[in-house]
Amino acid sequence: MRQKQKYTILLILVVLILGACEKNVDIDIEVIDPMIVMNGVLQVDSTVVIYLSRTRHILDNSEINVLTNATVHITDSEGNSEQLVYGTGQLYRTDQMFIESGKEYTITASAPGYNDAEGTCIIPETVPVVKFDTSTIVNEWGEKMIAFEVVFDDPAGVENFYMLSIRSQVEYANTQYMYYEDTLYVDQEKDTVVVGYVRDSVVFRDVQNQSVWFESEDLAIEQYDYRTNRIIFSDRLFNGRRYSVKGIFNTWFLYGASDTAIVDIHLQSIDNHYFKYINSRVDHYYAKSDPFAVPVVVHNNIQNGLGILGGMSSETTTIKLAPLNYEWNFPYY
Repeated sequence: MRQKQKYTILLILVVLILGACEKNVDIDIEVIDPMIVMNGVLQVDSTVVIYLSRTRHILDNSEINVLTNATVHITDSEGNSEQLVYGTGQLYRTDQMFIESGKEYTITASAPGYNDAEGTCIIPETVPVVKFDTSTIVNEWGEKMIAFEVVFDDPAGVENFYMLSIRSQVEYANTQYMYYEDTLYVDQEKDTVVVGYVRDSVVFRDVQNQSVWFESEDLAIEQYDYRTNRIIFSDRLFNGRRYSVKGIFNTWFLYGASDTAIVDIHLQSIDNHYFKYINSRVDHYYAKSDPFAVPVVVHNNIQNGLGILGGMSSETTTIKLAPLNYEWNFPYY
């Protein structure tokens, strides 16, 4: 009994000691003036669009809103300049400048209360796809998959960066049936009217454009962006040579399709800044959920601000895939 009392008194003392070990530590957080955040990717044959917001202090709980009162200009390496106008989709845009591969572009943004921000990028040359092959395979779980191979010639004498993504455009049809009471026929001789239920139907069609999940074990792959289903890689293993990227993608989007599906495979040449941005951003998301990871700083190429201005040219190869029907297997009892 005395031994139990001793343990009880010891436990109470430990609790009191731990409860008394409190110390308030003041952290001096430097106050930095807010800066313009500029994000955008300039792509060949696409409209110039830029998203502008602002930084905020770590203790600032206000929402991140778009800067709607900024003055934004884009200038190419030949001195041609156009102003971007704020509008649809909370973006600054212009379709008055034609983005060309091999050119350098600079975008400047100014707004009251902020230092002028500036971003520069060079649009890489388009790398054509030499060959694209697909075949149907069945994985270890009996699922139908599509194996693909993308072959291209890497330009020699320059460091190249690539991004590969797959998107599908599929139409689905949903038929809804309606039943209403109506006269089936009239028998004049017997003075009889036969009434019954008539079925009518309406077909609703929905076209979905979405990214396709795929996987690849290619050694050249340096990052898989799981949020957008795309891979990025450089030519450090095959500089100046012909190379092929192989992989497989699931066919789940083909089940229940009402028509042939259109599948686009995009081989995109991206500049060094955009490559580093995607690479570091994916690492940042992984590190965020890992309490033992070292914090990752996302790549930034905006002077006097934050964000990314990247350059990209794209080569698209399109294939068509037939719809698939569910195969229901009913066991026998």
